[in-house]
Amino acid sequence: MLRRRIIPFLLIDKNLDCVKTTNFSNRKYIGDILNNIRIFNEKNVDEIVVLDIDATSASYEPRLELIKKIASLCRMPVTYGGGVKDIEMSKKIISYGVEKICLNSPVLTNPNLIKIISQEIGSQSVSVSINFIMIENKYYCVDNNGKKIDKNIIDFILEIQNCGAGEIIFNSYNDDGKMSGYDLKFLDTILNHVKIPSVIVGGCSNNDDIKKLFTTYENIAAGCSSIFIFKGKLKAVLINYPSEKEKKNIY
Repeated sequence: MLRRRIIPFLLIDKNLDCVKTTNFSNRKYIGDILNNIRIFNEKNVDEIVVLDIDATSASYEPRLELIKKIASLCRMPVTYGGGVKDIEMSKKIISYGVEKICLNSPVLTNPNLIKIISQEIGSQSVSVSINFIMIENKYYCVDNNGKKIDKNIIDFILEIQNCGAGEIIFNSYNDDGKMSGYDLKFLDTILNHVKIPSVIVGGCSNNDDIKKLFTTYENIAAGCSSIFIFKGKLKAVLINYPSEKEKKNIY
């Protein structure tokens, strides 16, 4: 059994603002990315994922100076994604101390990129994100805008693994920012086909959701955003994370 992981996800936009989305849009500003990471440092976070959500749509490359600062600041392992589309950029980002790069849009059309990059930096350093949506009780892949694309999810999962990915992040469009619980039905649908460490993100509303995930699925990590960022019904921004006592209860 893999070590249990509870992973905060932080999103940055083209203005370098840290934001939280709902259904991949409706952005809310949640502060400075570096300051948020400093707070998570103090809370002994297992690891963290930072995604630049505008890099592909706005056609810019990863902001290397920011990535350097993030890597030097983080006391926990960090995954970085957004605008990474070739081996040279992947090697550069890893050289800064980032543990994993996250691939998304480029591998939808060129899955072989996973093989090229993983052979160079190691599969343990390559994470691939799959955005999914449920429509009329069926699951489909979507792009970063929530638009359905012509990719069978099961086939894509098998292809990703065959190409040498070390991890898959499953990102739920329906549940993004909703705090309505993880889509465990989706995990039931795909789990028999997943042979590498995986993360599900989207929908987590409290520690009980994480506990239920860990109780039901041995090798799926808990990706969370809203519950570690917002506090109370008015969703005031307050960075938080389970204490050691709360984590023991969750495990």
